[in-house]
Amino acid sequence: MTGITRIGLIGDLHGSWDDWDTRWFNASDYQLLLFTGDLGSGTADNGVRIARSLGRIEKPALVMPGNNDAHQIPKLAAELGHQRGLSALRRVGALFGSHPPGKGAGQVHLCGYSLHTFELASRTLTVLAARPYAMGNGELSFPDQLRSAFEITSMEDSRRRLRELVDQAPGNELIFLAHNGPRGLGGGASDLWGADFRDGAGDWGDDDLADAIGYAHQRDKRVLAVLAGHMHSPTRDGQARSWQLQVDQSLYVNPARVPRTWEDATGKYRHHAVLELEGNNATVREVVVREG
Repeated sequence: MTGITRIGLIGDLHGSWDDWDTRWFNASDYQLLLFTGDLGSGTADNGVRIARSLGRIEKPALVMPGNNDAHQIPKLAAELGHQRGLSALRRVGALFGSHPPGKGAGQVHLCGYSLHTFELASRTLTVLAARPYAMGNGELSFPDQLRSAFEITSMEDSRRRLRELVDQAPGNELIFLAHNGPRGLGGGASDLWGADFRDGAGDWGDDDLADAIGYAHQRDKRVLAVLAGHMHSPTRDGQARSWQLQVDQSLYVNPARVPRTWEDATGKYRHHAVLELEGNNATVREVVVREG
């Protein structure tokens, strides 16, 4: 195993993405891009516009649908899959299939309850895409969509499906991609997935994801990283949210800085993070790019 694998980690977009970002990431040395979802900022066409721009990315990329995306999946999938010839009329569940992106334009895929294996810098790793639309606190968010697309009707179904994916994952190295993070990493308002929006805060992570990660460890899988957003930095009271934590040799990363773009007197800036893998070492750092 030689070389450094660099993976771009892009938190919740909420409308903060345009073709400048697409050009920048296309020109970057990242071998893979992972998005935590919530493409749009609330209007009906905003997420579709973002998906149209994302569809022009020329690198392998996976987009985990967030809760803001749940009602737009056919339209988002049609935009992302335009250059792959996908039709919005296809069954929604088929748009989340387990596959490696191909070459050239049209490499961006929605994901969920799926496995995606990549050969990157002479290393084989698998991204396990967890439950889409997750809003946290162990709730089965958007049950109608989960039932129609994935035949998931309960949290027990979700736990079982995620464990099956762990067992089916080829190789030994895993990255988990989710919209909301796992339970068990702290209940403070500024913890990675702490509930900053209610008195007393609390752990807003999800049990099915935590169970799958623990099961992967039991099966002697090396969990390189767990990536999820949904809980934003800064918090409701303006505090910086913790965004990375290492536990049991696994990196937990929440790159959801919202808004991810901002301007001041010196210019416009755009935020993401990068995961770097070299040998047995995995590190993550924030990246702020100045437009221009």
